[in-house]
Amino acid sequence: MKKIWFTLILSLLLPLAGAEMDTTGEKMIQTEKTAKNLIVLIHGYCKGAKDMQFWKEALFAEGCDIIAPDLPTTYDSFEDCVEKLIRDIEAAEPEKYKNLYIAGHSMGGLMAREYLQRKKPSNARRLVCVGTPHYGSKLADIALWIPFMGMIHKPLYALKPSARKTITTPDIPGLEIGVIASTKNGHWPGRLFLSREADGLVEKSSALAPDAKAAAFCNVDHVTMMYDPYTANLIRRFLETGAF
Repeated sequence: MKKIWFTLILSLLLPLAGAEMDTTGEKMIQTEKTAKNLIVLIHGYCKGAKDMQFWKEALFAEGCDIIAPDLPTTYDSFEDCVEKLIRDIEAAEPEKYKNLYIAGHSMGGLMAREYLQRKKPSNARRLVCVGTPHYGSKLADIALWIPFMGMIHKPLYALKPSARKTITTPDIPGLEIGVIASTKNGHWPGRLFLSREADGLVEKSSALAPDAKAAAFCNVDHVTMMYDPYTANLIRRFLETGAF
């Protein structure tokens, strides 16, 4: 019986964990300090700053500084992760830039919304939420059925559908929000427990958001979004133009 529980736990978490996490807090490649734009890339649950490396390289441009905070999204609470995100962004002195842009993957999109609503930076221009479970994921409920899972992986509580009945819409004049979703159900938990219109971990209906100015779709699963050139290009396009 113990082996069955262990196998189930690993099967649920490994698709979320994906690549090896980075604990270095490494910043993205930066231009000179005279850059006018700051781009913040936010990873999701069970991930690290290293998982934003592909986006870092794809979004690099002259006149931009790019940071990818390394957040404790595996074991710490959602609130702890948001507080760490706020500290890391504030350390980059976003108020000194003309424009602030943010892209968040999965739970990173939820944290981005919290940061923007709490700090309300007047220079925030655009936010892209990629595979973000705005209305939660049924897989969080299922994972929390496993004994002690919630005690170990605290962010799961914030990903429950019951915890995400309303969307945090940042009250910032002129802020444009875009969402990217997928129906490439490429992970077995998604195929088993979610509808066909899911990216393997998050259903399309949850990844879309009523406050989004624009929505786009990619043809890769939830984890692959972080390493997919087409998805990265969609992010770049929205950050640059406000459209996909």
